[in-house]
Amino acid sequence: MKCIPIATVPVFVAGLVVGAALPGLGQSPGTKVTNLLAAALSTEFTPGREVLIDLVEIPPNQKLDWHWHPGEEFHYYLEGNAVIERVNAPPIIGKPGTVGHVAFKQRHQTTAGDQGAKIIVFRVHTKGAPWRYLDETRGSEESE
Repeated sequence: MKCIPIATVPVFVAGLVVGAALPGLGQSPGTKVTNLLAAALSTEFTPGREVLIDLVEIPPNQKLDWHWHPGEEFHYYLEGNAVIERVNAPPIIGKPGTVGHVAFKQRHQTTAGDQGAKIIVFRVHTKGAPWRYLDETRGSEESE
């Protein structure tokens, strides 16, 4: 069994507090983002980077806004179904037990299917930067 250093616990607790506030940050209606961990990485290993781990819950047939992140993003699909459209890359078809990767600053949009989607998102993120940026250039051409 792996032990988590005591110093990680306050960061984890702080991440939970921050995560409780995330649902109101420009999310689509009904989408819930819960931060599970926010921890700085070693400056010797990766200066200026942190890890963010979020649980993202998207209601059935919900489409999120086009956006990008200042970091590399990795997905593990827990429940439901989702399609992640990416600019200049094939879509990711997310089904339970599968994984996906969205490259650094790659514009993307997630659409949940008729079952909704529950996804663990692991991000190596630029420390101190907002967790996502809306892509205003794609919003008008992708509207329903």
